Amino acid sequence: MGAAADAFSAAVQECSTLTVREQEAARTRIAHINRCIPCTDARIDDMAAWGLDEAFYANVDAPDPDRYSLRERLAIGFAERFAAGAETFDDAFWDDMRNAFDDGEIVDLAAGCAKWLGLGRINAVFDLQRSCPIRLKPSTQAKAA
Repeated sequence: MGAAADAFSAAVQECSTLTVREQEAARTRIAHINRCIPCTDARIDDMAAWGLDEAFYANVDAPDPDRYSLRERLAIGFAERFAAGAETFDDAFWDDMRNAFDDGEIVDLAAGCAKWLGLGRINAVFDLQRSCPIRLKPSTQAKAA
């Protein structure tokens, strides 16, 4: 099971075409929802190069429009709804998503949310901890912010 989880995780992380900030906004919001400490503490390599700092990670639960782009705020909202269930996706939210993201990007975001929610939930349920922080490599296909 570990190899399969690693392969899924790597594919989602390495092949995403979303911006690094969009991915990190959604990933971190899911980590907070899961109360997964290793996931919450994870950081992207070379944060500053991607326009990320500790305040970005700390404030995803209440994203300020001056700090987060519309797409980043929508990614956070998508992550929240994904974690809560299908009934939380209303027509107005889907209209906003489709105005900001193309279909492939929405599927990309959904795959990321599935990875972060599922694997993070395993960490949280079994209270798995790490002695060193997780460092994530940005997608090689990520779009510029």
